[in-house]
Amino acid sequence: MAKRYLLVSRSFHPGNSPRANRTTELAKELCRQGHLVTVLTPRHPEQEALARQYGMTMVDLAQESWPEIPTSFRGKQNLVLRAVRRALLLAFDYPSIQLLWRTAKALESLPRHDVLISIAAPHPVHWGVARAHRRGRLPADVWLADCGDPYMGAENDSFPVMPYFRFPEKSFCRRADAIVVPVEGARVAYYPEFRDKIHVIPQGFRIADYAHLKAISPRSDGVVRFAYAGLFIPGRRDPSGFLQHLVERKGAFEFHVFTKSPELVAPFAKRDPRIILRGVLPRPQVMEALASMDFVVNFENVGARQTPSKLIDYWLCGRPILNVHGNKLGVKVIEQFLSGQYDEALQIERPEQYDISNVVREFDRLADDALACGLRR
Repeated sequence: MAKRYLLVSRSFHPGNSPRANRTTELAKELCRQGHLVTVLTPRHPEQEALARQYGMTMVDLAQESWPEIPTSFRGKQNLVLRAVRRALLLAFDYPSIQLLWRTAKALESLPRHDVLISIAAPHPVHWGVARAHRRGRLPADVWLADCGDPYMGAENDSFPVMPYFRFPEKSFCRRADAIVVPVEGARVAYYPEFRDKIHVIPQGFRIADYAHLKAISPRSDGVVRFAYAGLFIPGRRDPSGFLQHLVERKGAFEFHVFTKSPELVAPFAKRDPRIILRGVLPRPQVMEALASMDFVVNFENVGARQTPSKLIDYWLCGRPILNVHGNKLGVKVIEQFLSGQYDEALQIERPEQYDISNVVREFDRLADDALACGLRR
């Protein structure tokens, strides 16, 4: 049965992030499956064509107006500015905390929907929906809170979250009808009293849109080419050991790194031209670049609560996946990959679960169950 869905997210097309992809793919597939979709997100001119194509309604959440604190001054990294920026982030979740009030206020003026899906990070999006709920102004019968990464129970942040943020965390968990996480391991990252609300629905894409990538072949010129796309986290998703091994070995290779956090890679790239730092590309371009490699590299997170969403991107590209286990550098497996042997490649289980049509059916089933259980407000 067709429903009226309201998606609330800080990130949407043409954004190039896991949360932007999550929101955009959900909105498009909900429309394909016959639902009426409204998206509350900061407006961008490129959204208009997409909205017309799929028949969705866009509502402007407005961009955050509080400025980010820079980390450099006159082109040089400034330790004082970095410290101020980190302190504001830890103490107040600045500048994302502004989304708490913006989201709550925006929801007050919207018409009634059947289902609201809020998408985080940043988590103040959830906190803003909880505020509207607490004030009796939630414009939906069912609220599903989708969490890409946990907040209080995160394992891969450089600094721990301040303990007083448990109050907004518990507030949104208490009020949401269901909490959606991408992997089963994330369940333990949430407070025990809310774990029975948690449902696992992975990241999703329209697999048919990427079929052409399978036809892209690596070059056969004696140079082994491999790549990584994504962020790095010092001491957690850290490539240092892997890079040190690469610069010490002989042979022709190119390691292409597509990242917004080049600090851990730059010193090695300066020493060795075979390590190539590249900026972040639009999703279609980076996917084609990855598909042209001999293999791709995944650096594991610490623990099982957060699984890199790039793994489904890697699978869509059709290239073997070298999985690097943090400080446990598997030199034997690395050398096998560099010699063209992929017997130890990481396998993606049940890839059909990542097809967006199946993902949306899971969300819709969850909404049906919530409505059937008398949760209609």
